[in-house]
Amino acid sequence: MLETRPISGDGAISLGPFDLHRLVGRGGMAEVWAGEHRAQRVPVAVKVITAAQAKEARFREAFQREVQAVARLHHPGIVMVLDHGTVPEATAAAAPRRLAPGAPYLAMELASWGSLDQAHRPLAWPDLQPILLALLDALGHAHARGVIHRDLKPQNVLLAAPWDTRPGVKLTDFGIAHAQEPVDAPTRAAVRPEDATSGTPMYMAPEQFLARWRDLGPWTDLYALGGLAFLLATGNLPFQGKNLAQLAYDHTSRPPPALPEALALPRGFEGWLHRLLQKDPRDRF
Repeated sequence: MLETRPISGDGAISLGPFDLHRLVGRGGMAEVWAGEHRAQRVPVAVKVITAAQAKEARFREAFQREVQAVARLHHPGIVMVLDHGTVPEATAAAAPRRLAPGAPYLAMELASWGSLDQAHRPLAWPDLQPILLALLDALGHAHARGVIHRDLKPQNVLLAAPWDTRPGVKLTDFGIAHAQEPVDAPTRAAVRPEDATSGTPMYMAPEQFLARWRDLGPWTDLYALGGLAFLLATGNLPFQGKNLAQLAYDHTSRPPPALPEALALPRGFEGWLHRLLQKDPRDRF
């Protein structure tokens, strides 16, 4: 049962077993709060759908898809989900204009080092290589369990303390993820046509721009990874259209640019990037 005590002794908002201390992020669909588990004193990030979006079924459904997607995933390179629920009336009443009654929330581990969006670019190869390997490993785990992210970008790669030989990157924000049958299943679940163009235009694959929803798959994430890798290696995106129409043309029609010759990158890296950025999904690997 959810905790109904709305305000803790230190002024934090109490939501279920968590105390929310400060708002750390706001997006189009949800807000993210930093807090901690009240009994265990474990730092957490709690994502709560905004009051405006909580009123619309499509946003509640997208949030529920995120819960269902990440529930399948248990990997050190993917943010771990701790709990989920809805905001009680008492909590919303005690925090007016901050939390909406009935709004879904998702509690996750807190990655306290920011995101790749805040990392200095370009990255030197010794720093870039382990990040790319960790992301490939995390995506492979998700894809093997039938989950396609569909919105890979620097803001959705969080940074935590490194451990063992891993760089501490954590893939997050599966809000527009789409669940397929696992790769060894006999059939494939279809993407909803209205969701085919969801994503961030700078990293979207051609099949997303063209709304070819039957073509979405693990290769869609590989395309986004190619764009992200290009950005981290060079400091610039492969395609830099000034508006959505130009970006759509570039991603669907123009070949990816060559890497600057001055970069100290291993032989074959450019060829790998260009394979990820192929227009035909069948050519990406």
